[in-house]
Amino acid sequence: MHPLFGTKHLIIIAVSLALIVGLSILAKKLSFERLCRVLLYVGIASEITKIFCYICANEDTHGGILPKTDLPFHLCSIQILFILIINISQNEKLKRFILSFMYPSCLIGGIAAILIATESARNMWVITVQYFIYHIAIVVFSISLMTRKEFKIKFSDYLSCLKFLLVIMFFAFYINSIVYDGTSDINFMYVASPPQSGLPFLTEKYGWLVYISHYAFLVITCVTLCYIKPIISAIRSRISGNADTAEEKKELETTVV
Repeated sequence: MHPLFGTKHLIIIAVSLALIVGLSILAKKLSFERLCRVLLYVGIASEITKIFCYICANEDTHGGILPKTDLPFHLCSIQILFILIINISQNEKLKRFILSFMYPSCLIGGIAAILIATESARNMWVITVQYFIYHIAIVVFSISLMTRKEFKIKFSDYLSCLKFLLVIMFFAFYINSIVYDGTSDINFMYVASPPQSGLPFLTEKYGWLVYISHYAFLVITCVTLCYIKPIISAIRSRISGNADTAEEKKELETTVV
């Protein structure tokens, strides 16, 4: 197993950064619809690769069954479902609602996954390639959203994201309880314990309640930073007591929940 921030991991991080920069430049040349389709193809190929690789690797113990710990219920892997929806849905409000969550979660989750690679991602070279390519792809997609006219981030998107985040958090608690069998190390979305031991701030040293409080604070802070520009604009508009456009007035109305 390759250690975190060892020589090989640092090389992979450097290569990932270079690919993110290069692919982000290329992504600007694609239409939004085509970019979404490409991301869907990458997600499907990634999941198929992971499924067959894990099944074959665990053939002696699991046969043709995917281990429960490898089900797509982590923050990054569940994005495949959201990617599918934005590709096939004709409901623009639904698509925007999902994109408002994907924008910060793909960026934060993807970068975190590259920096704090899971143990399984460091065991087999095929899974290592699959793991990093997929997370590079969702980071590139999130970066692309920042400059897309199809998704000009607003303060209302921030509120939508927080609501969706609350739903996802409850989903994580329930799915961990449903899948847990008493033996497997089930920890989807890392609401049960930290993604790695020895992390600063995200530690179980002071108990689970302290850990989950730190975790929630960190997630909300990161999401807020992603939406800091429309948040500041909304605050300034509210302080000034007027909005220059009808769209800004509508944005101000969303601040009252």
